[in-house]
Amino acid sequence: MIPGFAFLLLLAAGAALAAKDPLRACPEFPAPKNAKLQAVAPQMDYNGIPMSIRRIESKAPPEEILAFYRKEWAATKEIRGPAEYPLGPWQVIASLRGDCFFTVQVKPFGKDGSEGFLGLTAPPNGKVVKEALPMLPGSTVLNDIAHNDAGKTARTVVLKNGFSPAANADFYRRNLGDLGWRVTTHYRMDKPDQKGDVMVLKNGLRELSVTMTRAGSESNVLLNYVDQP
Repeated sequence: MIPGFAFLLLLAAGAALAAKDPLRACPEFPAPKNAKLQAVAPQMDYNGIPMSIRRIESKAPPEEILAFYRKEWAATKEIRGPAEYPLGPWQVIASLRGDCFFTVQVKPFGKDGSEGFLGLTAPPNGKVVKEALPMLPGSTVLNDIAHNDAGKTARTVVLKNGFSPAANADFYRRNLGDLGWRVTTHYRMDKPDQKGDVMVLKNGLRELSVTMTRAGSESNVLLNYVDQP
């Protein structure tokens, strides 16, 4: 028997973990027997939405995998049955269980088997606070993805604006320098099909690469932060 005080401590610890990772509050993702699972992105944040992705490989054909999930996610009085739809070469089956959204996409693989991905998303738990991102006026953020793998955190941001790659490079050199970042590499791409600037900066154990390329009248900017604890 767990003493009452110790039990309360365990509950508090579990609540803290769930607050930090909303995916922990979701039901367990079922998997067919003998299927091989591989983590792709165990814990990530996609534009503010908590998400995890695993790869699945099985000797069973896709229809058998789909049948497994049809049974697992069969409709009840409280929960609707799963939705199914094609997506290119993939077949997708998805189900909303409480506040958590489960997605399976599979296609044929090997002689008679199948491969695919298991995706799980959960609603944000409270306000998501991220480091402020320097950008030129008028920039539009297209994607902002953060993930945590084996203790190493990373963040990838894609944005676009109407400034040239050179103007973006000058902006990041000056503004990030004021924030303690030091440029370790900067080179210019000058090929007919690839024009732009690439910079690598460091700030202690943190590293940031910035790739700026021209796309018509706009520039695409890719920033990739990596912490190396």
